[in-house]
Amino acid sequence: MNFEDLDSVGGLGREVCRRGAARGAFVVWRAQSRKAWSASIREGRVERSSVGESSGHGVHVVGSDGYAALASRDDFREDRATGMLERAVAACQRGAELGLERIELPAVAAATAREVPADADSYLGIDLDAVCRRMRAIETRILGDVPGANLRLGFHAELDAWRVLRSDGTDVLFAMPRTTLTARVSAAGDDGTHGIGVAEHSPRADAPWDDALAGRFVRRAAQAARLAQALHGAPAHPAGVVPLVIDYALAKGLAHEAFGHASEADGFRTSVLARDGRFRCGERVGANHVSIVDEPVPGDHAWQPWSANGVRRERAVLVDGGVLREGLVDLWSAAGAGTRLTGAGRAESFRHAPAPRMSNIRIECRDALPAPGTFEDYGPHEVRDLLDGAGVFRRHPEVSFLSGYAGGQVNTTVGEFVFQCKAIWRLSRDRAVLHRPAIFSGSMFGALDSVREAFGPLRLDALGYCGKWGQSVPSSGGSHWFLVLDPHPDVRLGGR
Repeated sequence: MNFEDLDSVGGLGREVCRRGAARGAFVVWRAQSRKAWSASIREGRVERSSVGESSGHGVHVVGSDGYAALASRDDFREDRATGMLERAVAACQRGAELGLERIELPAVAAATAREVPADADSYLGIDLDAVCRRMRAIETRILGDVPGANLRLGFHAELDAWRVLRSDGTDVLFAMPRTTLTARVSAAGDDGTHGIGVAEHSPRADAPWDDALAGRFVRRAAQAARLAQALHGAPAHPAGVVPLVIDYALAKGLAHEAFGHASEADGFRTSVLARDGRFRCGERVGANHVSIVDEPVPGDHAWQPWSANGVRRERAVLVDGGVLREGLVDLWSAAGAGTRLTGAGRAESFRHAPAPRMSNIRIECRDALPAPGTFEDYGPHEVRDLLDGAGVFRRHPEVSFLSGYAGGQVNTTVGEFVFQCKAIWRLSRDRAVLHRPAIFSGSMFGALDSVREAFGPLRLDALGYCGKWGQSVPSSGGSHWFLVLDPHPDVRLGGR
């Protein structure tokens, strides 16, 4: 089954919704068709290549007593679909006995839409052998820049298509094409192995043949390879509270992990952003020139125009000028969270229950300072020149520049985060000294309060996958190219 076949199963979805409504239930019916192509390249050889696909449908039923149940099947036989519905309705009727929690659904308008990007058809013609040949050629280009580099390249493309019908007449169909090129470079030495990853995204299946994208990918992979080699012998950074510069990838980690998860409404009862079962909307949580925004961006790695509940995904301004304004809210959490429905429900597959999730999340700063050229033009010396020109060294003779995001974790109950970067440089007017990566940790409120300057336009292509409740969905975001954080007692850079 491919995404075009989702048109043909609409009659089945309408019948399931009709039967559910006749039983007094509110029904959300979801069908999904997903196909994925993957390959990895190392030392001129194809290590792995695969093509996979899955499809199926499910129902999310809310009975007249407010209890909900979920059921799914990986076939589209009508007799089995109606049987699936009956079992879900029966489970709702036993909700009190099963100890389920009642759901209060908000008023939501019915919608009809079809959003399929023009290039989606091109995914159905992917030639994985041709992709592997192209990726081997890209590997040769990287090795030409950094001979002897130890690297593994990856290609992943997928076309993820959904059709969502509801018993109120909603019928939306959308397809999300995404392609990523990845490189993992490493260098071994007496002090261990240093590894750095880079990635580029495109909504087009022919991304490896896009000269601009491939050129940027080669440049970033070569820079990562040289950095991995240079980290051997670099000193550890001393621990303490220091002025910081972070790039947009680490800023995305801060926005996503430290703040975004705390704003997801399914966790509002324990989130540091809530009090007495409601989000603390109207309270100050950061500097008055700092905002955090989440919204789907067309062509982005995490683009999703509609929720898995058939509600339009909206722009959510979580923090506006340092003040908490709203949360990421889906159909099931809206009533309890006490804030507007933003259509934030996402699910990995038709088998999963949707939950509030981020799409493209970013930190935006009012009156960001200019930065000429492109982001890839900026190494530590160029960042130092930006800081010097803005007078940052008059305020702080030495600033620690944290480059890249290498994972982390957050405790949303208390708002504390622990992140890892890829490298650190200590910058001053006359030098830039490389140090090994260290832990960047603290309070998300302290971090947002300490942001002072921002340089460059927004860059929103820091991408990854976000895991939650056993589900993984694409994520992306960023910030301005660089943010300056003044020293704050609740934000700390680790060390030995």
